[in-house]
Amino acid sequence: MRALRLAKAALLAGALGLLVLPTAGCWDLRELEHMFYAHAVGVDHRDGEYRLYVQIIDFSALGKQEGRGPQPQETGGSWVGLGVGGSIQEALQDLYISSQRRFYWGHLNSVVLSESVLKQGIETSVGVLSRYHEFRYTHWLFATREPIDDVLLASPILEFSPVYSQLGDPVDTYRQSSIIRPKRMFQLIAEMNEEGRTAFLPLISLERRRWADGQKRYAAIEIRDAVILKDGKWHAVMSDELLFGKRWLVAETERAHLYIKRGSRTEAVLVFRRPKFDIDWREEGGRIRFDLKLSLRAVISEHSAGMTLDTIIRRAEESIRDEIRLTYNEGIKRRTDVLNLLEPVYRNDLKLYRKLTSGGRFPLDESSLRNIDVQVAIASTGKTQDSFRVREAKGKPSRASG
Repeated sequence: MRALRLAKAALLAGALGLLVLPTAGCWDLRELEHMFYAHAVGVDHRDGEYRLYVQIIDFSALGKQEGRGPQPQETGGSWVGLGVGGSIQEALQDLYISSQRRFYWGHLNSVVLSESVLKQGIETSVGVLSRYHEFRYTHWLFATREPIDDVLLASPILEFSPVYSQLGDPVDTYRQSSIIRPKRMFQLIAEMNEEGRTAFLPLISLERRRWADGQKRYAAIEIRDAVILKDGKWHAVMSDELLFGKRWLVAETERAHLYIKRGSRTEAVLVFRRPKFDIDWREEGGRIRFDLKLSLRAVISEHSAGMTLDTIIRRAEESIRDEIRLTYNEGIKRRTDVLNLLEPVYRNDLKLYRKLTSGGRFPLDESSLRNIDVQVAIASTGKTQDSFRVREAKGKPSRASG
């Protein structure tokens, strides 16, 4: 009987709880449409003041696109607010004053930092922003020399929401053309805090000539060039062309195009995926020497008639060696280990690494990279083995015979 009474009491308490809990749990409920959802943040420093730009998403426009196809939006699917102050936190509070709704930061996707902010140090901006509990460490990080409000207000192609732009989803484009790998906050933090690695930040610019509709031209976001960070600060910029050699030493490279040229004429185009490489080193006379060995598989996307497979392979190997050597030497000019050759030394021979870098010395010069062994294998020549050509009907005289 006692057990039965206890069971009845538990059921009664549960029933009362069901009545009480919904009321108690709704005191601070916020309707979803009553908040602003920050999608991207831009930070600039000008005339002694911080300028904080916040891009918020118009989800009603996004819903129309997903439900009935792209619809013209006067705002391009987003709004951008500006706050100004002597610190980033002060600029944020200045923005709050004119905001019509409460900001929610849990869906923040991207952070764009100006050259002036990065020259002060990335910790000044990202360190402040990441202290708030709604922020995560998965944001995409970008540098820019463009006006930040222009970047955040760039109209997406086909009037799509900024959620689908390179600012919101840079990986999608990287999978088609792998040159500069997008960077999340936690990845950049790891690069800056691990010895032997060089931290890079993708540089965003606006292409104002290539996209247009029947009425006007649009400024499109593109990731071109990269910023080298040293001690968390803007150190130097390297262009795409100077960074081509780096993609062959990045295991995550998903699609790299190699153009085999003779003068300005492109004679063949090869597509590579997921390069495999080994970095060997040895100490000689107090200096370090590196040997690289790369094993690459390619698909021939285009080639001129008359080029043999052996010729394509030989010239591809020469081009890749030249790209790696150029990227390495350009890094040396900037006193930077662009190819991260010192990272395996740090991980596998810490004693040697400490010896080479003692006193803050930069241990590399142009002779440090000794041999580059590249082996290219052709996995496919495309859909057909023969080049496309027009065959004339039998017995039909050619035009030349007149």
